[in-house]
Amino acid sequence: MIKKRTVKKRMARKTRPTTKKRSYLAAVVTVPTSGITIVEDDRGRPLLKLRSRLGMNRENFARLVPISVRHLASIEGGQEPTETVQRRLTELRRVVQALSEVIQKDAIGPWLNQPNDAFDGLKPVEVIERGEVDRIWQMIYYLRSGVAF
Repeated sequence: MIKKRTVKKRMARKTRPTTKKRSYLAAVVTVPTSGITIVEDDRGRPLLKLRSRLGMNRENFARLVPISVRHLASIEGGQEPTETVQRRLTELRRVVQALSEVIQKDAIGPWLNQPNDAFDGLKPVEVIERGEVDRIWQMIYYLRSGVAF
C-alpha cells in the first residue's frame, strides 16, 4: 500500500506543468520626425536589435551602456532595465540614429571602435564611456551642417 501511494504522488508531480505561461505584450512606437515604427516588447528585443545593428558582442556593448555583461544578458532575456540603464539606452539609440544620418549604417559599429583624431585619438566608444557623448553630438552637428571642424 505504501508503494502505491508513493507512485501516485510521483505521477501527480510529473503531470503538473513545470513552467508558467507568460504573455508578452507588444507596443508599437512611432517616431514622428522620422516616421520609423519600432515594435518593442518586454523581452529586450530592441536592445538586441541595436546591439546586432552595431555588430558588437555583449562585452563591448555593455561597456557603452555601462552595465555588466550578465546584466545585459538578463535584460535581453526579458528583465526590466533600471531607470538609469533605460536612460542610457535611449541616449545610445538617439546617437546611433543621428550617426546613421551622416555615416553608412553598416559602418557605425566599426567606426565606434576605431581611434579618431577628432577625439584626440580616442575611440568613440571610449568617449561615450567617459561620459563625453556631447563631443560626438558636436561632431554630428558639424557633419550635418557641412562645416569643417
